[in-house]
Amino acid sequence: MPSIPKQISEYILMGLTQEQVRKNRTKYGANEISSSKKKGIFQMLLGVVMEPMILLLISISIVYLLLGDRGEALLLLCSVIGIITITFIQEKKTETAISALRSLASPRTNVIRDRQILRIEGKDVVFDDLLILNEGDRVPADAELISDRLFSCDESLLTGESVPVTKSQSSPVFCGSLVVSGEGVCRVTAVGNQTEIGKIGRKIADETVGRTLLEVEVARLVRNLFIVAASLCVILALYFGIARSQWLQGLLSGLTLAIGLMPEELPLVMTIFFALGAFRLSTKKVLVRRSSIIETLGAATVLCSDKTGTITQNKMKVGFVVTKSETCELNPKTKQSDETKELLHIAYCASKHPSFDPMDIAISDCWDLLEKKEDSALLSVRDFPLSPDHLTMVRVLKDGEFYVSYAKGSPEAVFDLCSFTGSDLELWTQKTNELAKQGFRVLGVAKSESPSLEIPEERKQAKFRFYGLLAFLDPIREIVPLAVKTAYESGIRVIMITGDYPETAKNIADQIGLKESHLVYTGKEFSNLSEVEMQKVIRKCNIFSRVSPEDKWKIVRMLKADGEIVAMTGDGVNDAPALRTANIGVAMGERGTDVAREAADIVLLDDSFSSILESVRIGRQIFDNLKKALGYLIGVHIPIVGITFFPIIFDWPIVVLSAIHIVFMEMVIDPTCTIVFERESAESDLMKRKPRETSEPLLDRELFINSLIQGAFSLFSVVSSYWITELFLKGNSSPKVVSTATFVTLVFSNLFLILANRSLHESMWSRMRIPNQTIRYVFSGTIGVLMLSMYLPGMNSMFRFVPLNFLQFSTAILVAFVGVLFYDMTKVLVSKSLRS
Repeated sequence: MPSIPKQISEYILMGLTQEQVRKNRTKYGANEISSSKKKGIFQMLLGVVMEPMILLLISISIVYLLLGDRGEALLLLCSVIGIITITFIQEKKTETAISALRSLASPRTNVIRDRQILRIEGKDVVFDDLLILNEGDRVPADAELISDRLFSCDESLLTGESVPVTKSQSSPVFCGSLVVSGEGVCRVTAVGNQTEIGKIGRKIADETVGRTLLEVEVARLVRNLFIVAASLCVILALYFGIARSQWLQGLLSGLTLAIGLMPEELPLVMTIFFALGAFRLSTKKVLVRRSSIIETLGAATVLCSDKTGTITQNKMKVGFVVTKSETCELNPKTKQSDETKELLHIAYCASKHPSFDPMDIAISDCWDLLEKKEDSALLSVRDFPLSPDHLTMVRVLKDGEFYVSYAKGSPEAVFDLCSFTGSDLELWTQKTNELAKQGFRVLGVAKSESPSLEIPEERKQAKFRFYGLLAFLDPIREIVPLAVKTAYESGIRVIMITGDYPETAKNIADQIGLKESHLVYTGKEFSNLSEVEMQKVIRKCNIFSRVSPEDKWKIVRMLKADGEIVAMTGDGVNDAPALRTANIGVAMGERGTDVAREAADIVLLDDSFSSILESVRIGRQIFDNLKKALGYLIGVHIPIVGITFFPIIFDWPIVVLSAIHIVFMEMVIDPTCTIVFERESAESDLMKRKPRETSEPLLDRELFINSLIQGAFSLFSVVSSYWITELFLKGNSSPKVVSTATFVTLVFSNLFLILANRSLHESMWSRMRIPNQTIRYVFSGTIGVLMLSMYLPGMNSMFRFVPLNFLQFSTAILVAFVGVLFYDMTKVLVSKSLRS
């Protein structure tokens, strides 16, 4: 049990009893902010299985099973099990990481109960508890300050302001704040969901999370393709039934055609792309809570960012030292003058060490860089701390037999301490105002003119001499300017939304290269505008300062209403509603609050601003590669369907493909989509393009035309191989030579289409310079199995193949290559034509 400090002994009788604690916990609830309920294993697993895409795969597997095609049914079911496992592991990993982050943020605190001071978990605090808060404590609940001694708090996680707030008796103290100086006794006024943080949490819960753009697009694409496939199924069934009186055969052929036309690999491909994309980001310390959100981030048009802790480090730093003769910007590489060093030493002596006050920490860090040695004179004999009446900190240090007073504080208060008048007062007031307009936090520094033989009884007893000013800034993260530049090159607009002062916001905007940095609206100014005026401001203003959580939420909603895809970054409780409302919420993991992390879709575990742009890049790459995979899927299904049904419909002499051959082709198509295209490197102009329009479909006009063209060329190659072998190369060989040669052309046409689809706009020759190691594995594996199926006794009888001679085999490959070569040249021309 902690000992009872003398200054709070009078409150020892005011604490709750255990009986009162039980009653208050029952009446007002526990001090926990309710968030989304933690999913159980079975609930999580059911959620994955019930995904529409997974259900579609299962349904197609059942249809194959009913048709008697057990091989394809088992293959698809195995794929379903694999993708469920990957997605389940990813979701479980995310929930575990979020829980770990949450457990790190449960503060312990001192309370008075039953006439004792107890150290308890923050979640065990109840309404009306009496808290004892000291420097470095995290406030566990909303409370009212009933006794204080120089008490100040850092409320940046709640308000966005990096400057500590001085509190006095009857002042409110908010849950999540950090005590940076002094000590106080507080009476708890709200716990759990009734705290200011809890109210924000309830607003988050009201925001529903919709499906991503790509999820909506794929669902629409699958639906449309299903309608086309069903229509063709009915037409084929009617043809067989009416023309040939083969209704059962017609029904089975129609269903097979429908299944052949349906890109059943597409949902599998999309899910795997997202799962592997999320895994790849996790290796870069980016935790994706919903893997499908990555693609939406790739389509982001606006990036709204909080300033404190996101753009800046939320760590004060001495930027300038102003003496009477010079203004010096502090730089470790630049040698400082003796005058500057003397001023810094005085400020160092006037500060507490160690301290939780960000100004003291900044001064200490600065002095340590200049003088890497300890100063024994820092043991003060008397302190005159900062107070509402005296905005200066004076420390009296012993120097031999004498006593020296050191002071720092508000410039106006230090001017008064030095008895400034006339021209001196006007000069230093002007310098102070100039620094303040640039967004700096300014302190004055002074020292007693002469040592004293006695310890001063009050701070004004010593006669002080003014030495100069210290200008503090919250430094930006080094990577941010480059990230902002990259965002602009990518067509992404960057907006800074902060709770700090307008001048400070302007200064930071200039440092990071934000456009239109001269134009700033405060939350109050913005709220006083009409709806029409707000919409105009939203479209041109990139800096919003002195904003409340409600203002941030409103700005994000208006941007979305204007058709923007909004990514919102932040780390504080005040950012949470906007994070939840945005299309993509990005929270900081290291110093972010639980509320912010729970509201976000993506958590940056290292708080690196550049990781946001990396997520954008991967999101765009996934969409690009999905388009390549979709184009390939449509292209390869056309010759499969054509060569399967042309011989049946037109009574050709030899039927080429049976169910086992289609299974073979699907075994090539599936890994090609999920491995080759997923691993395909980003194209050179990926981060120099504008974000794609929300109306742009996955299967756009260019991709659809190219897919039909490549499918037509591939089908022409396969049909050509059929008749070339039948009319010129078969000779006296078995009729199976025709089906074998045709199948070889189909397989190699498939393989060459992989090369042609590696880029949407470049030729396959120019793309060859960019390596993709998985292609050689797909090629060697496919060709190896194909050779075995033709030349290995037993296996060739299972596939109903016969060995081909060199001329037959090489002709089949050449025909496949020529068809794809013509498509590759056509693709480049079509791409240039449509883009021009």
